[in-house]
Amino acid sequence: MSWTTQQALEYWQKKGLLTAKKAQELRSALSDDTHMSEHGMPRAVSIFATIGAILVGLGILLFIGSHWTNMTPLLRILVLLGGYCTVALSALATEKRGWGRTSEALWLLTDIVFGANIMLLAQIFHYSLTYWQGPFLWMIGTLAMGYARQERVHAYLAVPLGILALGWIDSGPGWFMGGQMEFLGSSNNILPVLSLLGMALIFSSILTKTTARWDFLSEAMQRYGMILAIIPVLISTIDISIPQEMFSMGGTLKQYIIIVCTYGLSALVFWKGMVVRSELKAYTLTALVLFGILLLQRGGQSIVGYTLDTNPLLYFLYVLVVFAFSLWGVWLGMLIQSAKMFNIGIFATAVIIVIQYFSWTFILLDKSLAFILGGILLIVMTIFIEKKRRSVLSSFDS
Repeated sequence: MSWTTQQALEYWQKKGLLTAKKAQELRSALSDDTHMSEHGMPRAVSIFATIGAILVGLGILLFIGSHWTNMTPLLRILVLLGGYCTVALSALATEKRGWGRTSEALWLLTDIVFGANIMLLAQIFHYSLTYWQGPFLWMIGTLAMGYARQERVHAYLAVPLGILALGWIDSGPGWFMGGQMEFLGSSNNILPVLSLLGMALIFSSILTKTTARWDFLSEAMQRYGMILAIIPVLISTIDISIPQEMFSMGGTLKQYIIIVCTYGLSALVFWKGMVVRSELKAYTLTALVLFGILLLQRGGQSIVGYTLDTNPLLYFLYVLVVFAFSLWGVWLGMLIQSAKMFNIGIFATAVIIVIQYFSWTFILLDKSLAFILGGILLIVMTIFIEKKRRSVLSSFDS
């Protein structure tokens, strides 16, 4: 007997084998895969819908801002609540019509409008929520939406909001007061412990992956964690003075809490046996040890940073260690067939090569010649890396 997809789904619903919601999800998935996946349309729809939602959110903020001073407090509140309700109802309407990707973009827009409403309502009632409390409450609302929707896109907003709230605690003035970037440039804030904070996010992603309702957070925490873990170390290879400036700690309570939580989460993950491969265990433990060594302090200075700053040969060896660690990540990504880890390792390796090229050629060559040769090197390197990356990734099990 030959049935269409629609007939099969209706039959399974009548038999009680499928819920209406699950049938709709299957119908949407089949529609995407059958008609559009060949041309990459589902992802394009999501990207354009998300960009559209962000543009609408910015437009709403600009509209409210341009008329804000002419509104009474009551009218301001009604406009804010009306805007939020309009976006939420639009998301609900598109969801009921089966436009899943557009609907999810609109649900993301409700997160954006929610955050704007927090700040603007705080201004109306003269609360100081433009400091760390603002992004913290915004994060809570975004997490609630992500938990209810079980969609990863909300996590990609919630995680940086959490990092921002953490950085802004005891960080000086809040938004529009000139101190909003202090937390990324102060030895008393999260700058020295950014790599460990990244590791904490990675371990948290492993833990959340084991819980069905919080799994939506796992991917975002892992990706942000990888970025935070590697970027400070890569930056430290630019100049001999940077490790001292970047890894010297002021010894604040927040810094010690981050350190304790990171190593506590790592102990929990390893104790529960959530990292199975011995090679991955060795890599992770080595990273934790290296980050810990960089934070060894004496007299308010990083011991390693001070030593490297006074000894060029040791700094050169430090760069080699970071380079070797990046290559180890590439090898490990190939071994465990992790595209994310492989790509991160390739990125880190390429960045170190580029940094060291310009560091040495600016000293040894004329700057114009250095730029020309650097451009040629980058073009050749990107072609080689992309060919090898595609070759390796195509060999991974799907």
